[in-house]
Amino acid sequence: MRPTLLHLTLASTLALCATADAVSAQTLEIGVFLPQASFATNAERSAWADRFAADLTAKAAGAFTVRAQVFARKEDAQAFSGRVDLLVTDGLFALERGGEVIAHATIAPAVGLYGVDAANVGALQQKPIACAEAGPAELLFYSNTVLGGELSADKFFSELRALKDASAALAAVKARAVEGAFAPVGHPAAAGLKLLAQGGVYPVAVVMVTRKAQVDPLRDALVTALAQTPAGALGSFVAGPGDAYARARGLRGAPRVTSAPAFLAGGADARPVPPPIRLKTRGRVPPADLTRSPLSKPRLTEPDDS
Repeated sequence: MRPTLLHLTLASTLALCATADAVSAQTLEIGVFLPQASFATNAERSAWADRFAADLTAKAAGAFTVRAQVFARKEDAQAFSGRVDLLVTDGLFALERGGEVIAHATIAPAVGLYGVDAANVGALQQKPIACAEAGPAELLFYSNTVLGGELSADKFFSELRALKDASAALAAVKARAVEGAFAPVGHPAAAGLKLLAQGGVYPVAVVMVTRKAQVDPLRDALVTALAQTPAGALGSFVAGPGDAYARARGLRGAPRVTSAPAFLAGGADARPVPPPIRLKTRGRVPPADLTRSPLSKPRLTEPDDS
C-alpha cells in the first residue's frame, strides 16, 4: 500500500518529536577525582569514569545524558571543577571545597597508616609520611581516626607529603622515599607493607554538586539514577552525604600524647617522658561493606592491652 499524505505527515511529526526529545535531554558534565580509590593507572581511572557515565545515562532513561571528565591531580580538580556540574570525588576534597554532597559510595574502608621498616607508630616519630593529595590540610581527620586521638599528625611526623594518589603514596613507602603513608585499608598497592594502625571510616567517593542551577531541575531523577547505577570498585552510591568527615573535623580535642602532662623517668637521669603511644595494628581487617546502608559514623578505637 502506498503511503498517504496522512501517513507521511504522521511519520514526519513523530520523527520531529523524537529529534526534539533528543535535543532537549540535558547533558550533565561529571568530573571524576578519586585519589583514594584503588585504580592502578590513570587509564584504569578513565575507563571507570566512561563506564559509569554510560551506565548512569542508561539509568536516567532519557531524563539526561552524562559526559565524564577525569582529573588525575588535585590542582586540576581545583582549577577545572567549576566547569562541570557534578564531581565524583574524595570526601576530604569535598569537605575542603564546601560543596553540597548528594550521595556517597558504600565502599568505606578504615583509614590505615602503613610502613615498611617501622615496627610501630612510635618508630615514625619525626619521619616523613605520605598521603594522597585529596586533602592534606585535613590533618585533624588523620589524627582523630587512624591515630585514634593519640597524636597530632602535623607535630608528630616531620612532614606529610601529598602525592598524586594513594597508590603513589604507598609506592613511595616501598621505594623508601618516605617512612610511612596514610591510605585506605585494603588498598591493593599496600601489599607487602605493614599496617601499623587503623581507625575511622573512609568513603572513597562522594557525589558533590558544583553547578546548582544545572543540577536542580534534574535532582530527583539524578538521585534515583545514581542509586540504581553500579559503581564497580566503589560498590554503589547511596543518597545523602554521610557524616564521617563533618564529625572528624568537629572533634577538636587536643591529642592525648601532646596534651597529657609528662612524667619523670626513673633512675639517676630523671627526665620528662611523654605518655606512651597506645596505637598498634588492629589485626585482620574485615572485607568492605557493600550494603546500601548509609555511611557509619567514625569510631575512635583504642588497641587492646593484651
